[in-house]
Amino acid sequence: MEEDTPTSTENRTKEAKLRAVQLRRLVLLIVAITVHNFPEGLAVGVGYASVGRPGFDLQQAHNLALGIGLQNFPEGLAVSVPLKAAGFSTLNSFFWGQASGMVEPIAGIIGVICVTLVEQILSIALSFAAGAMIWVVCNDIVPESSVHNNTRLCSIGVIVGFVVMMCLDTYFA
Repeated sequence: MEEDTPTSTENRTKEAKLRAVQLRRLVLLIVAITVHNFPEGLAVGVGYASVGRPGFDLQQAHNLALGIGLQNFPEGLAVSVPLKAAGFSTLNSFFWGQASGMVEPIAGIIGVICVTLVEQILSIALSFAAGAMIWVVCNDIVPESSVHNNTRLCSIGVIVGFVVMMCLDTYFA
């Protein structure tokens, strides 16, 4: 049995503090991705509610939903994998990865209702959705990458993601 020495007590205290910091970062990541998913759902709802209006058709709404849906897979993994690495069970990690995306359908319904009730909100809603997604990336995800010396990789990822989305926009426009 290990003695309770000042050194072992200090080590346990340091480990507890490190665990608390790790847990706070995980909560921040989950909250950031969940908050980020709200405007994505809003954008899809607004897109579908705009079908039939000048400049909007069903194919564009499908493309928007497909683009957002495809990038939800890595977002779910971005929640689940760190939770699993932190010692959470596979089921619990999977649950929180799924739960972080459940705001999207709710926001989609809100988007449809808003556009149906107030047609003038369309440009504001799309601007809000785009701005919120960019804000979350720039404010939460990019700064976190510098903590682990992944700034270059993160910057490359942002550029590649932007180029892919612009190519898809140009191709499907």
